[in-house]
Amino acid sequence: MDGHDHGLHFVRTVPLFAGLPETTKHHVASAVVTRQYQRDERIYGPGDRTGLFIVHEGLVKVHRLAASGTEQLLRLMSPGDFLGETALLADTTTDHFAVALRPSELCMLDRERFKRLLGQHPGVAVHMLQTVSGRLGLAEHMVSDLTGRSVAQRLAQQLLLLADEAGRADFTLPTTKKELASYLGTTPETLSRRLATLQEAGVIRLGSGQSMELLDPASLRTVSSGG
Repeated sequence: MDGHDHGLHFVRTVPLFAGLPETTKHHVASAVVTRQYQRDERIYGPGDRTGLFIVHEGLVKVHRLAASGTEQLLRLMSPGDFLGETALLADTTTDHFAVALRPSELCMLDRERFKRLLGQHPGVAVHMLQTVSGRLGLAEHMVSDLTGRSVAQRLAQQLLLLADEAGRADFTLPTTKKELASYLGTTPETLSRRLATLQEAGVIRLGSGQSMELLDPASLRTVSSGG
């Protein structure tokens, strides 16, 4: 598969571009640049002027560094997800990091080409707005959880979500336990204690590395709801 065909296959499978006419998909395919990233390789960081990045393969972590130097996980990006849009649309530099968590391939569309695409095809802008609004809703929900729900509740909810995304009871954490603790607004030590408690109660089984299995999802749902 040559460069254009590879790009066209990518454009045809990305939800952001689903509504584009076929001729426009060909134009976008000719404009995108693909790049491979190794595990832990930085894609961009604060101060960079980025284009629009779309994950084709792999998994990307988006995070910030707090004033204390601790890392705050913002979200994980899977195939089909896009990032870099805030700095792109505001014509500013980024204020966060994007790092490949596993070997990944991303496609990038530069600022000027993407802005022209938005002007010619408003449907792309609408889809982007819907996605960004969804992210904002999740962020607001997380802030509410951090102030109104216990660590046990947040952890139970996250484990149920990860199992749902995997489509099975046994799965591998997409991040390290330290990163998961950061995302849940707690410490690695507290997270480890909570996981150990759930395992002792027969609710989960911790495997090697970052693998685990939910043995009693019903109990997790009870914990998640505060029961």
